[in-house]
Amino acid sequence: MELQELITRGRFLFSGAPKRLEIFRNVDGKRNTKEIALASGRNHVTALQDLRKMKDCGLIQEKILDGKPMKKEGCAIFEKIPLVNQVPLSYFKDTPKARPVADRNIGTRSRTPREQLSQPLKIPSDTELLDICKEGEGQIYEFKESRVETEKVTKEIAAFLNTKRGGLIFYGVADDGSIVGADVRRQDFDQSIQNSVQNTISPKPKIEISELRVMGQKVMVVVIPPWNRKTPYQYTKDNRFYIRKGSTVFALTAEEISRLGKGEYVA
Repeated sequence: MELQELITRGRFLFSGAPKRLEIFRNVDGKRNTKEIALASGRNHVTALQDLRKMKDCGLIQEKILDGKPMKKEGCAIFEKIPLVNQVPLSYFKDTPKARPVADRNIGTRSRTPREQLSQPLKIPSDTELLDICKEGEGQIYEFKESRVETEKVTKEIAAFLNTKRGGLIFYGVADDGSIVGADVRRQDFDQSIQNSVQNTISPKPKIEISELRVMGQKVMVVVIPPWNRKTPYQYTKDNRFYIRKGSTVFALTAEEISRLGKGEYVA
């Protein structure tokens, strides 16, 4: 079983159950079930029930010595499986959902429709990225595996630039949400993407590229700002205008280009 799947199972098991997570924290291959319960502030029966759930999910196992389960004072000793033993406990904790940033007033007057622009998306933490990978691609998230052509990334950027919220591209994540890791240094990736963006998108946008470390893997994050409600962005490689709708890139119709020209959002 892959580590990412085990983390997903753990997050489901421990969601809204901090006491159960505390029991998991105290599983160290030395304490027996009574000692784990005592250290966690739980009664023995409840602790046993939670330990069985963790075992069924594949997160822990009974410690074996000479082919037999180890016991202390008649109670079993559990240990975390090697695959998750080094995973930080924070990976299993609930991740608060990010709240949208409210628009700030300009002085004492209200913003005009053209001034009411969306805020740039924030870069997620490593644990938030795990949640994003579980949910899959959508209006603001795109996954790209390593070795994908730079042009494909740039075309996605051009499409996000014409949307209300912009988007995030995660380079090093497969289409199914598996974290496979980036195959380049951030500096090299940044240079390649920035050069492509400057050469094939008009007007020239400003994008940000950062690096995350998730489960020991590098993931590059391309942050595309929301459309500025001024000039539509054109992908000059084929002289077309694109937009992101859901998880798909579409060529803008003449009517949609006209709407953008009036400062109206299409997606």
